[in-house]
Amino acid sequence: MEPEDELPSLSRHSRVPRALTLILLSVVVMSVAGIAYVRPDLGRVLSAPTGKAAVATQLAAVDFVSATTGWVIVESRPHDFTLLHTADAGESWTRQLGGPAGIIGEYLRFFDPANGVVVLLGPQAMLYQTADGGRTWDWHHLTQYGGYIWSADFVDADHGWLLAQDPTEGEALLRTEDGGRTWSDLGSPVQYSDWAYRVLFANPSDGWLYSQSTEPDAYKTEDGGATWGRVRLPEPPGGWPAAQGGSITRGQFFVAAHPTRGSGVMTTVVGIAPPPGRSAAGGVLIGYPPLRVATWDGGRPVTYVYADVSPYRYASIEHVNPGPFVDTQLTNQFQLSSVDGGASWTAILPPSTDGAVGYVDDLNWWWIGSGAQSTSSDAGKTWTRKRAVGVPEPLPGTLQFIDSSHAWFGAMAGDRPLVEFTQDGGLHWSMVLLPSAFRP
Repeated sequence: MEPEDELPSLSRHSRVPRALTLILLSVVVMSVAGIAYVRPDLGRVLSAPTGKAAVATQLAAVDFVSATTGWVIVESRPHDFTLLHTADAGESWTRQLGGPAGIIGEYLRFFDPANGVVVLLGPQAMLYQTADGGRTWDWHHLTQYGGYIWSADFVDADHGWLLAQDPTEGEALLRTEDGGRTWSDLGSPVQYSDWAYRVLFANPSDGWLYSQSTEPDAYKTEDGGATWGRVRLPEPPGGWPAAQGGSITRGQFFVAAHPTRGSGVMTTVVGIAPPPGRSAAGGVLIGYPPLRVATWDGGRPVTYVYADVSPYRYASIEHVNPGPFVDTQLTNQFQLSSVDGGASWTAILPPSTDGAVGYVDDLNWWWIGSGAQSTSSDAGKTWTRKRAVGVPEPLPGTLQFIDSSHAWFGAMAGDRPLVEFTQDGGLHWSMVLLPSAFRP
């Protein structure tokens, strides 16, 4: 068994062109030519930064299984990744994997201190698995399972799903029930005219999709992805955005539905309603998360930016749009929550689309923004007044709860990735700067 690196701590189908073209930012700005496979890269010690310029990095994934034990993935330009592990709440870090990053990003999930997976998303996708806390890894090429892996999710070491697309075979959802040794092709999870972008499961049976359609419906499965059904979402006051008379195409809806805890689910709906003489083809999703939609409004180009509370890759948008990570709440975004698996829904309005939302359980949620915190005890329907806390703005989707007292989130301080944690229910937070040299 090779030694680990000890790091010092600084305390879809080939269809006709659709109306709304969706392009992942990382696909636009990254070349696939240099992506081969990710390898375990051990045996070197990386030191803390000196006076020399450090390699620019971004935080790509965060996952903790206890108050002290967790993993993070950081990416260094030009597009390499490093998996770091801590067992002492960030006092020290060990590098466990490193190499060329996934074109779309990296999926990271640990189920306990021993068993975990890393999936490199995009073409030439890879699945890495460990049963000893990341000291050793087994890896498998995933290209034979569809050619291009858009999304991955695992709920335990045995049950996992891949959303794949091949130019000739079309979109497919793949499922494993034996830890990735074999995969079943379940076909496309959405109707022919719709598109799926991400799959998320609460347990081996119940799952949801990020999807795009001409209807404001969410997609749900109750049999592990074998069959999927539409869930009609309640209209907001004033109804859904609709294409105006004289518009060239129907409107489009991007629906991001994902589990919270238990039977809970939070759904964000973004409506793209083309004005007269225009079509929804004027709207281009250039990156998610956050969900950034460039479209036409009243005959002039505008850009809407929406936060995604459960992303794969938190900083992709900054490659072409430096500055604020997300804009404020916008009129074409509508959010809902359910505590009964989508049988009933309640409109919600988090304090801001900035920052991050996390879930203690299906009812108790937290929101944390730049220097502020708020809580909800009714699944996001109402929120407490913002309370000042001395923390940077979390990256969307990184706020993760171990229990009601212990939580972690990720953030960026310029080009420096960091994690923050609390041990007293959010009253106090501690910052851990991650090592900044990540050359593989």
